[in-house]
Amino acid sequence: MRIKIVIEGDVIPAARPRFSGRRCYQPARNVEYREQVQWTARQAMKGRAPFAGAMSAIVKLYRKYRPTARIYGDVDNHLKALFDGMNQIVFVDDSQIVLCVVEKHKDADKPRAEIFLSEAQGTFVD
Repeated sequence: MRIKIVIEGDVIPAARPRFSGRRCYQPARNVEYREQVQWTARQAMKGRAPFAGAMSAIVKLYRKYRPTARIYGDVDNHLKALFDGMNQIVFVDDSQIVLCVVEKHKDADKPRAEIFLSEAQGTFVD
């Protein structure tokens, strides 16, 4: 099993939850981005059930800014936004990902996230 998912537009890193009184919420741009990831993942899966086994991922992030820019954000926050949005759609839970390679690139004209997922063939660590 292999699948490629391309989420168009600038990658929005996951943000910390916000609090207002007793209410906890996510910023609107994060909610909108998660919905975009979910919609794109559903289209890529074409009605198939989420994969249940161990998976490997290659993630290529194309942002408007140079990869070392402070405004770019942390890789782990980008992964969280992408993988949480694919939960229950592409895989049962993102804890199934046992190997992940991430690349950051600059592409001011066509920002996007490209995610390549496949069944894990083994891991570096037992």
